[in-house]
Amino acid sequence: MSFLTRQHRCWPLMGLLWILAALLPVPLHAAAGEQEETHGNEHGEAPDHRGFYVGSNRNWFFISFLPESDQAETLGIELESYIDTRKYSIKNISYLEVADYPRPIPGQPPGNIFPGIEVKTGISDLLMGFWVSKKGKAHGKHHLAWGGATQLPTASADSLGTGKWSLGPSLDYEYEAGRWFAGVIALNLWSVAGDSDRESVNYFMAKPFAYYSINDKWDAVYVPYGISVYWNKSSGEKIYFPVGGGFQRHLGKKVNVSLQFFKNVLRPSKGTEYDLRFMLEFVF
Repeated sequence: MSFLTRQHRCWPLMGLLWILAALLPVPLHAAAGEQEETHGNEHGEAPDHRGFYVGSNRNWFFISFLPESDQAETLGIELESYIDTRKYSIKNISYLEVADYPRPIPGQPPGNIFPGIEVKTGISDLLMGFWVSKKGKAHGKHHLAWGGATQLPTASADSLGTGKWSLGPSLDYEYEAGRWFAGVIALNLWSVAGDSDRESVNYFMAKPFAYYSINDKWDAVYVPYGISVYWNKSSGEKIYFPVGGGFQRHLGKKVNVSLQFFKNVLRPSKGTEYDLRFMLEFVF
């Protein structure tokens, strides 16, 4: 079966999932305080726990439209977890992709701006971020946590990973007021070890997010793949900058789905031009 044939079969499935999401009922009789608590948890705020626990799991299915009219399919798996002590909370987000590309794509998966020439279907490098915040401290509308990030060379092929072990600083900023919940996760990674035949890693990524609550059922959302700068590349090949957005549907308190569309107004010459992103989130 050809790649394009497989791709065309995905459209009816995505359309069916979105229609079901729109039609499924959401309870409207919950108390206001209960709604606010749910709103906070689904966007990554940690409830009062001790020890290790999982906050949410987000599964991204997205289609990348390339300049040559090719299309690439990716399943991104994201797990948000916490380790809580009496005084501190450590937040972790781990992200891994399963990719099916018609050709190597610069900067995709994240960090892989020198993908080589082979074409493979498989898993990407594992990207993880950790942020530490003090518990019981009043943050008001703003919350900032500092931490670090790492990328491990777990990719199943050179075209899907960097071949390097990378480390760097990171921050997690969140803002919440009224109907708005927004913020950004930012990091910069440098390679510290790995395959000597592969190019060194030096890249910056900012993952902004913005949710505007329309009503109890729907949010307007902007959660892109990320703004990326690859410092080792020549001018005109360094940056991905996506513009777009979409809508999120709440299926009760524990499940969310969203559909978004983005255009990379800045991108490498052979990079992704458009992204269509479907997300299924489970809140624990």
